[in-house]
Amino acid sequence: MMRWRTFLTKSSHYLFVGVFLLLVFSFAMFQGGFVSWFLFFSVSPFLIYALLLLVVKERFVLFERKMEPSHVESGQTVKVTLTMERKTRFPFIYMMAEELVGSEALVIAREKGASAVRFVGFSKKFEWHYELKNLPRGEHRFFGADIVFCDFFGWAQKKVTVDKEHVILVHPRVHEMQYVPLQTKFDVGAMASPYAVVKDTSMAVGLRKYEPGDRFSWIHWKSFAKTQTLQTKEFEDRQSQELLLMLNLENAPLFEEKVELAASILNTIVRSRGDVSLVTMGDEVTTFPVIQSAHQLEKVMYHLASLRPSEDAKSILRGEQYLKQIATLLYVTNSMSEELLHTLASSVKQCICLVVSEGLPAERVDWHSYKQVRVMYVRPNDYHHLFAEVMRS
Repeated sequence: MMRWRTFLTKSSHYLFVGVFLLLVFSFAMFQGGFVSWFLFFSVSPFLIYALLLLVVKERFVLFERKMEPSHVESGQTVKVTLTMERKTRFPFIYMMAEELVGSEALVIAREKGASAVRFVGFSKKFEWHYELKNLPRGEHRFFGADIVFCDFFGWAQKKVTVDKEHVILVHPRVHEMQYVPLQTKFDVGAMASPYAVVKDTSMAVGLRKYEPGDRFSWIHWKSFAKTQTLQTKEFEDRQSQELLLMLNLENAPLFEEKVELAASILNTIVRSRGDVSLVTMGDEVTTFPVIQSAHQLEKVMYHLASLRPSEDAKSILRGEQYLKQIATLLYVTNSMSEELLHTLASSVKQCICLVVSEGLPAERVDWHSYKQVRVMYVRPNDYHHLFAEVMRS
């Protein structure tokens, strides 16, 4: 269907130029006189040029798209530079370029710079600069560009479609947070202690084979000097279990703020040399165990960037025995109910529920009767002192 449409469009341009040239020539032949022939010789160069424009084959040998910055967070502005180079030097008067995008968000973001008009002449290489403003979180795709070359009066047009796929990943916005170690428990005894969620790196208890993502400070360089094989130190873990962050992906008005809170918590803990695991509950349940390194954190951020709201979010709170072994569960959601509160209290040893809300709801659940659960209502984008508030509550 598209081929026939392209063929008919091109044929209509040929027909228009040919008929126009024939009419001007016929008028000069039958009318005669200086004015008629002057009109014919004045118009014919433009008509002949239009015919040549339709006949010449044009293609692009270079089409590059560069974006700054390379790491993009939601709400940021991205500067896009398109570099194009065509094969021939056939003189075109001007060209119109328009990006082919795969999401409505990109259409809105590039509204002011949606298309560009450039005077071409004999030039082979040219650039197009525009901005994408206030990009939303997610994965956005560019498929290429439609480039239309035109003659003086728009009688003839040549359209060239350049296929060049490009994916831009917009990460959730990460807010600065003041890190305060959460309360955990030692393996021996039940004494509560504000011990950071970090391994005790003062004493190595063994060696293992190096794995991608291990910290360089944990590499045993003496063994590497002898064997030329990278090995990683193993340290004593003074905690009963690590921290688990659970994100409920149920569709809600403050869904983006909820994802940003989870991303900010993960970034703060990992940058503070802490260990944390992540579980996201949407249409599917996804688990990321023991996030320690920047490389592992980048994989998690990629996952958070591609998350979508779920109308029927799956839950793994019931019947999971390993939740009983978790020292502290951070549960991020948009709403809290009595049923959820009871389920959390019966599933984990200690849980901190972070409810992202514009304000305190009219009817709040009474969580004080549950020793294992604490509920905190968090205002959007007000995350800086969250860890300290958790410790005070």
